[in-house]
Amino acid sequence: MDNISVGAIIAQLINFGIIFFIFKYFLGEKIVSIIEERRKNMKASADAENIAKERMEAARAEAQIIVDEARTKASEIESRAEELSRQNSNKIIERAEKESEYLLENARNQIEKDKLDMENNMKSKILDLSLKLNSKIFNKETANKDFMEKEYDLLVK
Repeated sequence: MDNISVGAIIAQLINFGIIFFIFKYFLGEKIVSIIEERRKNMKASADAENIAKERMEAARAEAQIIVDEARTKASEIESRAEELSRQNSNKIIERAEKESEYLLENARNQIEKDKLDMENNMKSKILDLSLKLNSKIFNKETANKDFMEKEYDLLVK
């Protein structure tokens, strides 16, 4: 402890002050703006995810209504078929079940298609924005494109 001099401490404080000023003056605003932009992008991604979840839930509810209606129709068809004849009832029930499966499968396919479309659109917009930011920061149009695509994929998963 005796080897530490007041002059060395003052020199270190001056060095720290100079480095701090240089950092704040040249890099501080850029880093803050990049962080804010990233926060906005993350919020937009979260909002898009919530919208996608709401749409999926609505589609599931609609699919359930369709399935319920199809089951109701199948039940009515079954009643009529039993009244008319035992032979025709099996054919009518099979047709109603196939119809409900077809409607349900179409609803699932549409939900999956909408989800993929939204994810691809979101990825494209985020990547374009990142490339624009990257080109403004580094003055290169395609710098780190692969890195940004990998980072986006990690964020989405």
